[in-house]
Amino acid sequence: MLKKLLLISFRPFISLLIIGSIIGYFHKYDFLLLVLLLCIFIYRFYKDTRINPEKNKAYILFSGTLISGFLGVCAEVWGIENGYWLYYDLSSNRQFPYWLPLAWGLTFMFFYRIEENILRLIKIDTLKSKILMLILISAILPTFGEIITIYFGVWSYTWSYQLLGVPLLAIFLLVVFHTSIFFFFMFICKKYNIQNKVFNNKDNQ
Repeated sequence: MLKKLLLISFRPFISLLIIGSIIGYFHKYDFLLLVLLLCIFIYRFYKDTRINPEKNKAYILFSGTLISGFLGVCAEVWGIENGYWLYYDLSSNRQFPYWLPLAWGLTFMFFYRIEENILRLIKIDTLKSKILMLILISAILPTFGEIITIYFGVWSYTWSYQLLGVPLLAIFLLVVFHTSIFFFFMFICKKYNIQNKVFNNKDNQ
């Protein structure tokens, strides 16, 4: 079980390293990256809902991707317009890459799959334990992904107190963003009695 858990923990870093490097290397061609991320979304959605066809999973993944994408765009517009971060090498003097909505949306699917895989190995069924797991995931993995893209010159923050280019405030806000979406789906699953391994726990049953 320990080997499987280490593999589950290690895989996301490899995925982020690959995707982050691709975005970094091709960030000037942001429409091409949009097409690539769209293909990844279609592939992951099909694979995640066909291999493990849990009831209501497809609806949760699709709606979670849409919500995360929409709220992520709102956060990006807020940050860009206030000069909190800057994107580079975009055509027509744009500051908003085409691939950003899908990047935010895919994060939901990415986190969901990690949490689902962990829950297959470890019995984590209390709200406190699941929130702790999500906080660790949303603090570490997005930060790692951002460090890669910042290294490649895709974008940069203007906030101070940075860790390898990522401000501590940004890490905190990412944790708040992803845990808020978790609470939203936990509330929906409880309110409408939707059975889901990731968002159900013994505290809300």
